[in-house]
Amino acid sequence: MDIEKIDGNLLKSAFAGAVNYLLLNKDHVNALNVFPVPDGDTGTNMSLTSKSAIKMVEKTESKDVHEIAMAAARGSLMGARGNSGVILSQFLRGFAEGLTDVKEIGIRELAYALKKASDTTYKAVMKPTEGTILTVGRETSDFAIKNYKKYRDLKSFGRDLVKEAYISLEKTPEKLSVLKEAGVVDSGGAGLVYLLEGAYKTLCGEKIQSVEEDEQLKNKKQKEIHLNEEFNEELEFGYCTEFVISTNYEDIDSFKEKLSPLGDCLLVVGGSGTGVIKVHVHTNNPGKALEYAVELGQLQDIKIDNMRYQHRETLFDEAQVQAAKKENKEVKIDKDYSFIAVSMGEKMNEVFKSLNIDYIVEGGQTMNPSTEDFMKAIDKCSGKTIFIIPNNSNIILAAEQAQKLSERNVIVIPSKSIPEGISAIVEFNPNLSPEENEKNMKDYMATVKSAQVTYAVRDTVSEGRQIKKDEIIGITGKRIVSFGKDINEVAFKLIEEMVDEDSSVITIYYGNGLKEEDTKELLERLEESFDEQDIELVEGSQPLYYYIIAVE
Repeated sequence: MDIEKIDGNLLKSAFAGAVNYLLLNKDHVNALNVFPVPDGDTGTNMSLTSKSAIKMVEKTESKDVHEIAMAAARGSLMGARGNSGVILSQFLRGFAEGLTDVKEIGIRELAYALKKASDTTYKAVMKPTEGTILTVGRETSDFAIKNYKKYRDLKSFGRDLVKEAYISLEKTPEKLSVLKEAGVVDSGGAGLVYLLEGAYKTLCGEKIQSVEEDEQLKNKKQKEIHLNEEFNEELEFGYCTEFVISTNYEDIDSFKEKLSPLGDCLLVVGGSGTGVIKVHVHTNNPGKALEYAVELGQLQDIKIDNMRYQHRETLFDEAQVQAAKKENKEVKIDKDYSFIAVSMGEKMNEVFKSLNIDYIVEGGQTMNPSTEDFMKAIDKCSGKTIFIIPNNSNIILAAEQAQKLSERNVIVIPSKSIPEGISAIVEFNPNLSPEENEKNMKDYMATVKSAQVTYAVRDTVSEGRQIKKDEIIGITGKRIVSFGKDINEVAFKLIEEMVDEDSSVITIYYGNGLKEEDTKELLERLEESFDEQDIELVEGSQPLYYYIIAVE
């Protein structure tokens, strides 16, 4: 049976099918990492982002295709994780904007919405790289625009769109040499193809298996935000009240002030053009909170729980809620600067706490924080200017998206590693302006060389060298410098490559699974070989990486 139009119900089904099909293939997408390291997480990031999108779609009562697509865009915006998740959120935003004033989606409307989606992703990335998810989206949408007039029904059009997406994906190694050498296609592009194919299969009447969240997704669903002090709490307000407002209202601060007298643990995120405001408050009068909210727009995702009788999961991180309980009021801006840093591992967190970080967002390669995680951290910082130190290249876009959404003065220092982040923080001078600090922190960060020692999760080829699964590998920048069976030997060769005549300090953070005595051989060998450099060994307790290394 041919399909000429997609209405609201069918669009909802297509979104659900797309997400479930991606979830079914999540592990395959994760395995397509350029480096064979045990933290390939593109599939997980895109799954979590799309799950956030579909949750918003499922709560939407509207049958209007534009409003349904906007719901997906809003959900993905706040749930975006990793570079691939942020790009996917922009793809969905562009797709929704391409359906403005559209009541039903025909072949032409679908083609133009896909084109708008692709254009939006390119605008969201400062330096677009071909051979990635961007390319797959663009080439698929270009095919749609050039050929949509040849088709009479959406099934045949969708079939050829998916075919073209696969062709584009298979060509990504030709456009990006690192993919070709690693023998993989682009992981983000693969995720997008699975989403498109899942939507197409649903349009054809195929039932995509509904995938329950596995432990991996559950564990990464929320990121804990650690505070620098402990506290006790007493339950004063009994009803945990949560809801989402669909609104273009932008004055978040005045809305917070209006809600503040009703209770405590008040958290409000959104606004700034997102078209949605999320609210969490503990109160004895939830009806009054809803009354204030309905003045701004339509309500959805309403949850009112009696905390005296039950425990439940929240929309917000528990540590964040606990902090609000302690304060019983919104944070006041009472100092010039605040810092948010992403860290992983108990001891590494202590390193950042010793540097006077206000909030530590638990995360890293295997658990990328979402845009919403950063928004919540920003909301509780008391500095006039807030610096975000992401410490991972795959987290920078989510941090920058939070920066754009927030009304606060937020500066993202694009640190790609723990050593870069630490060096940037050390360079900070409270007597300088935000602009001067931003420049100095970025400049000094650029002088630091960082590297990691981990293990290969699959066979691969790097610079013509065969690397076997489970071998130890040493990585700096975008290169696998050393590999072998001995952790300390691989680490030494890696450091040997990094140190030059300008190097003065070598810092080594050892991770989970290693004890100080395990590093003794490496330390003695380094002290003998690099007697002109200061060498410091620090317990980091980071997962997956035996060593994280900084050379300055």
